Amino acid sequence: MVSKYNTERKYLEGQENRKEIYLFLIRYFTKYGYAPSFKEISESLGISKATVQRHMRQLELDGLIATAHPNTPRAFHLVGYEYQKVAKV
Repeated sequence: MVSKYNTERKYLEGQENRKEIYLFLIRYFTKYGYAPSFKEISESLGISKATVQRHMRQLELDGLIATAHPNTPRAFHLVGYEYQKVAKV
C-alpha cells in the first residue's frame, strides 16, 4: 500500500519537474527561436526522456503548449507567450 506521504511527495515532485520543464522551454525559445528536443530537455534538467514526454503531454493538456504535429520532434510552441530570439550583442 502506498502511503499518503509518498503520494503527496511524488505529486509535488511532478509539479516541480513540470514547472522546470516549462521554464526551460521559455528560456530555450527565447534564446534559439525554436523548440528543444526531448533529449535536450532531459539532459539539461537531469530527468529521463520518458519523464519529459509525460510532462510535455500534461503541459499540452493544461493548454500551456500546443502542436499541430503530435510525436514530431520540436513541433510544439508555447501558448499565450510571446518571445523573440535574443540577438547577440
